Amino acid sequence: MSNSQLDELKNKAAELDEKVKHSAQEAKLQGEKALDDLKHTAKEAKLHAEAKLDDLKHEAKALHAEDKAALQEKADDLKAKAEAAKASAQEKFDHLKEEAGQKLDEAKLKAAELKQEASVKLDELKVHATEKFDELKKKTTETLGKFKKGDQA
Repeated sequence: MSNSQLDELKNKAAELDEKVKHSAQEAKLQGEKALDDLKHTAKEAKLHAEAKLDDLKHEAKALHAEDKAALQEKADDLKAKAEAAKASAQEKFDHLKEEAGQKLDEAKLKAAELKQEASVKLDELKVHATEKFDELKKKTTETLGKFKKGDQA
């Protein structure tokens, strides 16, 4: 090979070397740009994920507060119903107690009436028994008198 060919090959190699260096630098720049874009996209995704997480936390807190309020309302409602049932039961108890007192008073009155009636009947029976006893006594005395007269005759 001749010097000129060798020089020409050297020149071409130098040109190729420069082209390869430029291509490598361009590829490096594109790689750096892609890496920066990727980093930027990752940061955006992270920021978006953090915002979503914050939103979910707020939603969870709101739902928890709503559930807690609903539960408290239910508990208050049940307490009110229990108090109403207790008051109703006390009212019924008082009413039944009053009715029982009235029935007892009525029974006492009826017992007094029956006692009075029994006393009157007993007095009547005593009078009647006394009358019958007096009649029997009189008949017995008459019958004894007849027997005595019959024995004397």
